[in-house]
Amino acid sequence: MTDPEILSHLRSCATHKALVKLYGHLPKVERMVRNNGGTRADAKDLFQDALIILLGKAKEDGFTLNCAIGTYLYAICRNKWMEELRRRGRFTQELTAMPDEPGDLAQLLADEGRSASAERALRSLGDKCLDLLKRFYLLKESLQQIASAIGLAGEGAAKTRKYKCLEEARRRYRELLARDASSNLQPQG
Repeated sequence: MTDPEILSHLRSCATHKALVKLYGHLPKVERMVRNNGGTRADAKDLFQDALIILLGKAKEDGFTLNCAIGTYLYAICRNKWMEELRRRGRFTQELTAMPDEPGDLAQLLADEGRSASAERALRSLGDKCLDLLKRFYLLKESLQQIASAIGLAGEGAAKTRKYKCLEEARRRYRELLARDASSNLQPQG
């Protein structure tokens, strides 16, 4: 069964065949978790969480995979396991690399890290900026509509506020990337 067929099955709720195929990726995840301080039960729980995430994503309009489905699942599991190790206070640096990690995993993880930083930067802006940007970019409201809705003097004021919010988001995003890069260079002791 191909990756597009698996996604099609997940979308149509004919999940049994898709899940049987997807569980073929569990041993890789299990090795990664066990090589990094976890148990077989941890790996199974993690994998099931990743399947739930994949199922939810597959049902979203416009969701497309930019990598192999196994790579996507593995990346979810890897990131969730790093979060769990941090929560347990046992995470010091990168996870022990697996010799059979998918080739495009590094790129997927880098992209996901940049996306997470962008999301953190946006969330740190505050409700007013988030509301304005959401209305403009997601809801496709005009600047005049936005000005009326959030109590600004007019279209020009909304345009200026949007620009300032974007500039602040970019500044915070660059700071987060720089902070993340410098923390990855710090020796762990």
